[in-house]
Amino acid sequence: MVFDGITFSTKSGKMAHLEVERLNPNILTAGSPKRMRMVADFLEDVEVFEGGRGHVVVNGAYNGLKVSAVSTGMGPASAMIILPEIIEATKGDLLTILRLGTAGSLQPYVRGGHLHIPTASIRDEGSSQAVIGLEFPATASPELIPILVLASERHGYRLGENLWLGPVHTKDNLYFRETPHFSPRRELLKQRLSAFREMGALSSEMEFSAYCILRDYYEGKMEKRILTGCILAVVNDFEEAEGRIRIGEVDISRLERDMIKIGLETFKLLNELRRGKSIGLDEAISKMISMKSRRAFLPKGRA
Repeated sequence: MVFDGITFSTKSGKMAHLEVERLNPNILTAGSPKRMRMVADFLEDVEVFEGGRGHVVVNGAYNGLKVSAVSTGMGPASAMIILPEIIEATKGDLLTILRLGTAGSLQPYVRGGHLHIPTASIRDEGSSQAVIGLEFPATASPELIPILVLASERHGYRLGENLWLGPVHTKDNLYFRETPHFSPRRELLKQRLSAFREMGALSSEMEFSAYCILRDYYEGKMEKRILTGCILAVVNDFEEAEGRIRIGEVDISRLERDMIKIGLETFKLLNELRRGKSIGLDEAISKMISMKSRRAFLPKGRA
């Protein structure tokens, strides 16, 4: 049986929630409509559209590459609606989707103002379980990780200093999972989050697991390669104190613009690599291999 998609569409053939018919194969996404509107500043031949549900779609070109930017809404439940529409509205044999998100630090050495490139997602959410159980891993596309590192370093970030690689915690509730001390179930939730931290989770966000799981689902249904990656701006320092998280110390606007530039640079580098051009990946991979163990970054006396 021919697979023709899972999404709802209107009589005119548009996606039900995004209200578009077609998207470009290089796609930046974020929960924030404002962040996606910012992408227009970096593109040529720009068109900006906002549907009735508030999702912003930006179409344009960057260095000759066709690029779209789409706001997905907050949380994995919203992402699990919008991402299928993105995937099904994009034509061609290769689709690259980069999430540009924000995250809260889970490690003392991952500070506000740093960037985190997730290698995998801890699926501490329920939405993606409608596709497959928690035993199935949610991993970033490995092909993209060294390219993301290279693009980040070209824009002033340094691996092991203010740029980090490692797992991300993905949740479906912001205030009670990332700050479990507020929950009546605090002991259970604190122990759970502490275990993820001990195993190396660097930050906590709300959507990336959906990207990984839907990529693997669709690659088994369509003759299309789908690459998914993520860049996260860390908006606060990790604190042991059980209070409210403060994010006002970080210049989020600057981080947003940095992430957009890194995302677009990643598309450019990936295109050059596909055309057989050397882009300097050896240096990025060498730095990844030379990274210290995370134990070396922890304060003395901390497990």
